[in-house]
Amino acid sequence: MMRRQKKRPRPSKVRVFSLGKYVERALELAEYARDENGVIIGKVPGASGFFAQGDSFEEARENLRDVIEGNVLLALQLDLPIPRIPGVTIKEMERGEAHAA
Repeated sequence: MMRRQKKRPRPSKVRVFSLGKYVERALELAEYARDENGVIIGKVPGASGFFAQGDSFEEARENLRDVIEGNVLLALQLDLPIPRIPGVTIKEMERGEAHAA
């Protein structure tokens, strides 16, 4: 017998922002450094979990882009906080308001 999975209640508020602008701004703020093994580490200061590595700056930056997008999408799915990025406004609206906007 299959058990039905409990549905999570839908949040009453939605968050409205441009994911593309969020990611680009986060990448502008990112800091990069080479570790003792020559690997490039990229991180966004003040944004927990926004870090990645690569063998080159370009690879580290692309990996960081993927990490930022993935973390934000996961936060949206699980109704978790999204790290604030200076210069990006995340509006919280009641569900009905968002459909009208």
